[in-house]
Amino acid sequence: MITVIFSQLAALIIKIISGSGYLGITLLMALESACIPIPSEVIMPFAGYLASLGRFSFLLVIFLGAFGNLIGSIVAYWAGFYGGRPFLERNGKYVLLRK
Repeated sequence: MITVIFSQLAALIIKIISGSGYLGITLLMALESACIPIPSEVIMPFAGYLASLGRFSFLLVIFLGAFGNLIGSIVAYWAGFYGGRPFLERNGKYVLLRK
């Protein structure tokens, strides 16, 4: 069961990156860094593979992956600093968190 879930999630990540390119890498890394359970262990190796094929720039993949992580961390920090526990109790259901 868990293998099926992981393989479907990996296929979705690969489809997003293949379809949206650099923007997909940045958004997926931002979501992963903002505590959404998206494995960066699938995002960055696949982006690196595409860079090795010449489809992406290796340096741009690194920069946008790190930039996405920064954006996600800022969002998570903002949510914790300004919203705290009441914010999570109100909006946590959208990211699979519950009381």
